Amino acid sequence: MEHLSLKESAYKIIKEKLLNLEFEPGSRVREDLLAQEISMSRTPVREAVNQLSAEGFLNNIPRKGIFVMQLTTKEISDFLDIREALETLAIENCIRKINEEQLALLGSILADFEEALSKDNFKKCNQLDSKFHLEIAKVSNNKKLIEFLGEIEDFMHIARAIEKKLQPKAKNELTLKEHKAILKAVRNMDVEKARKAIRANIKTMKENLGIY
Repeated sequence: MEHLSLKESAYKIIKEKLLNLEFEPGSRVREDLLAQEISMSRTPVREAVNQLSAEGFLNNIPRKGIFVMQLTTKEISDFLDIREALETLAIENCIRKINEEQLALLGSILADFEEALSKDNFKKCNQLDSKFHLEIAKVSNNKKLIEFLGEIEDFMHIARAIEKKLQPKAKNELTLKEHKAILKAVRNMDVEKARKAIRANIKTMKENLGIY
């Protein structure tokens, strides 16, 4: 069983709230109210806030306060361009190296996604969306590729929450359809169709966010 320090617990709770847009982007965050909200003392909350500020999720402005990061359209567009290049490489490597057990895992992630969608659990859908892409990268067994995709995935989680704030049901249904197309191409070891499916998935996200 994992035993987290108070700071680690505070960090995990606050970060999850940030990733799921429970705080409005650009809004001010007060440490004292945050400590009350998560039922912790100020010290671990302050330490967690400092770490999240260093990682770019919060913006600590001297003499003004602490504000929630606000991803710009340009920043999201840049992340998506990088993600497309990295995930195209990941899917190519995945097809060459994947085994039956790993294929089954990808299938089970999509089954869990479908179940979460049937219950309108859109937060879980977002988490499983991220997990699906990261598992494809893990199959590649390229440590740097996994590392680079992992570094931008938290920001992608936020971007997905923004993307699917409106019409989450319909948008997640389309995501599931696109993920099934990716998995079908992987099962068929069709590199070209897999590349196209990955690019189509990212193109949809850009269109939903008004990025052209």
